Amino acid sequence: MPQTAPDIAGDDDSLPLHQFLTYRLSRVQAKLNAQATRILRDASGITLSQWRIIALVGAAGQTRMSQLAQEAALDKGLLSRNLKGLIESGVVIARPDESDHRAQVLALSPKGIEIFERTLPVSRERQRNLRSELTEQELRVFRRVLDKLEIAAEK
Repeated sequence: MPQTAPDIAGDDDSLPLHQFLTYRLSRVQAKLNAQATRILRDASGITLSQWRIIALVGAAGQTRMSQLAQEAALDKGLLSRNLKGLIESGVVIARPDESDHRAQVLALSPKGIEIFERTLPVSRERQRNLRSELTEQELRVFRRVLDKLEIAAEK
């Protein structure tokens, strides 16, 4: 069972490095990514980055690379490489945007839809399992804290 962090009050100058918010968030994110990687590999044979793209394109129906980059929060190079692979493997279809010839409209192919429909319930089950560790009040507070940290990170 993972250890929980002791409640540490005081100023940031006395806070041990392993209790820095960024350090703790990074550790949790790494563990969540490792868990998701195992689950996605077993369910569909895809990577976490591929799933993020498939899920966002699938949820949108169709989208552009610029919208995908904004929503996926992936490095643009990583996004581009993964998207290229998904297009080459026939999971995503890219067609020229008629209103902006520099852009492409992205949509899932039948193969991509099958992966999306097979993997989405697995992803939702994982979310239910993660949420089951938190009370509704903890979840509300956690979301508020994440919102505030995201805003602070943009300053």
